[in-house]
Amino acid sequence: MEKQIRWGILGAGRIANDFCTAINFTEGAIVYAVASRNEETGKAFANKFDAPVYYNNYLSLVNDPNVDVVYIATPHPFHYEQAKLCLQHKKPVLCEKPMCMNHKQVSELIELATKNKLFLMEAMWTSCMPFMNTIKEIIDAGIIGDIQYLHASLCFTAPNNYADRLYNKALGGGSVLDVGVYVLSFATKILGEPSAMKSLVTMAPTFVDATANIILQYPGGATAHLLSSIAITTPQECSIVGTKGRIYVKEPMYKATEFTLSLHDGETKAYSFPHLCNGFEYEIKEVMHCLHHGLLQSEKVPHSQTLTVSQLMDNILEFMSV
Repeated sequence: MEKQIRWGILGAGRIANDFCTAINFTEGAIVYAVASRNEETGKAFANKFDAPVYYNNYLSLVNDPNVDVVYIATPHPFHYEQAKLCLQHKKPVLCEKPMCMNHKQVSELIELATKNKLFLMEAMWTSCMPFMNTIKEIIDAGIIGDIQYLHASLCFTAPNNYADRLYNKALGGGSVLDVGVYVLSFATKILGEPSAMKSLVTMAPTFVDATANIILQYPGGATAHLLSSIAITTPQECSIVGTKGRIYVKEPMYKATEFTLSLHDGETKAYSFPHLCNGFEYEIKEVMHCLHHGLLQSEKVPHSQTLTVSQLMDNILEFMSV
């Protein structure tokens, strides 16, 4: 029988709430400890999810010998320092996306995790979901032929509250870091590292990216058009076009439960993968699989994917450093 995995949670916000709901749904996993800078918030969160321990600081949690792995659920400007703290104290880490604010920080964390022989993974839950596994199997089997084009769009209209985190440069605001990471990760999962990129960014009055149009070209000749925005609303969908057919992922593409396969010979097939809980259960199971087998990185969300995406985001957001 495999060892029960005791999770430590840094942060007690909305995404941590959803994640811990899935932990308590997943066999062999428990919410063991929660750390929040607000002690009352942390205590209430721990009570909600039956966690036996709560802390009012992050250091105490990473020093707890009973914590098997830490999930970082804080805003992304804080990920680097918090993940570094965990790795320095010999704790495996699952860090919310984007893992860091830039490629340099991601590289440093991966180097530290590798040096300390610790598991580290970006929490790109999309890459762990059943629909993505099946799409990869279809593509790898050559069913839609050679991929020629990929389109993915993830856009929504945020309220025009320029004091909000989404519009705050210091807090990592903008569409690319918030939702663009999904479409970039999707394209990287399917097509790998691009050989060329062009982007056109529309800025908000607070000098963060409101909308990003991204064109990628790949060594084999395929191209991708990706769109992210916090200023406009589009269908949150994805299409993958090959020489023999097409895959259409229904919205919301970042947590899809349905897609269709349409071949040029007229054959069509619909796939459905209802979530067992809320979708977070798949990345939880992937992390536990890796920990049980002594793996330092996940095949579903490898370090190479996180590194590629972080470099692409750096290139897109070069204007923000000015």
